[in-house]
Amino acid sequence: MEDGRIDLHMHSTYSDGIHSPPALVAMAKSKGLAGIALTDHDSVDGFAELAAAAKGTGVEVMTGVELSCEYNGRDLHVLGYGVDSGDTRLLALLREFRDARERRGERIVEKLAEQGVHIDMADVRARAGKGALGRPHIADALVAAGIVANHGEAFARFIGEGCAAYVDKFKMQPSQAVSSIHAARGLAFIAHPGYYMEDYDGFLALLDHGFDGIEVFHPYHIPPVINRLLALARDRGLLMSGGSDFHGFAGRDNMGEPPVAYALMERIQETLLERRRHA
Repeated sequence: MEDGRIDLHMHSTYSDGIHSPPALVAMAKSKGLAGIALTDHDSVDGFAELAAAAKGTGVEVMTGVELSCEYNGRDLHVLGYGVDSGDTRLLALLREFRDARERRGERIVEKLAEQGVHIDMADVRARAGKGALGRPHIADALVAAGIVANHGEAFARFIGEGCAAYVDKFKMQPSQAVSSIHAARGLAFIAHPGYYMEDYDGFLALLDHGFDGIEVFHPYHIPPVINRLLALARDRGLLMSGGSDFHGFAGRDNMGEPPVAYALMERIQETLLERRRHA
């Protein structure tokens, strides 16, 4: 397994991806991936399907979640690896997120109607299915209604940040996300940290919130950013992860890219075992 590749950042129909967990496993196998983590936004509901589908395939799977936070007035995403998907406190927190997403979706649809743009909230809910409702489902409804040509236009004209129908989402502070992940026996990583490094001192202060690692490899991380993150992880003794941030739709359909070594997943799993032995 030393030469295997992994992808520790992907989304399914349980959040804003377009493929089911079993489909993700099949795709991972076809691409020769040794391991994957399902990191749906504010949901762990897809993991049981993922694990069942992975049996006998040779694809190793790990629980994950991506929590929405706010730090210094900016969006921040936190990855939790190895969380107990049945942890009652985590599930209660995720239900709170899910309810907030529903309310946000309703308000966005209301604001669209105020501008003369009408879509059916029931249609949006149907598009979300069993997953957490999000703006991509509203974008789908806008496309289906012929109001926009694609997701990009939906976000640029109506539902992106700064647009007339935009509504802020429910967010927690990083320290709460980290403590929730740790309470669920997982490890907390900063997702795609390259987005947050313009304020480098602020980023270093963020790491002091108890993070276990950082996502070093991500499609939007250019080589100088990766090198800086590698050095930072080594200097601070942080774990490293990486993945494609796969959603399945155009522009986010790059499962397995960039290439990430299996050794990173192995180290995460070893750390999880060490923590649990000493808990």
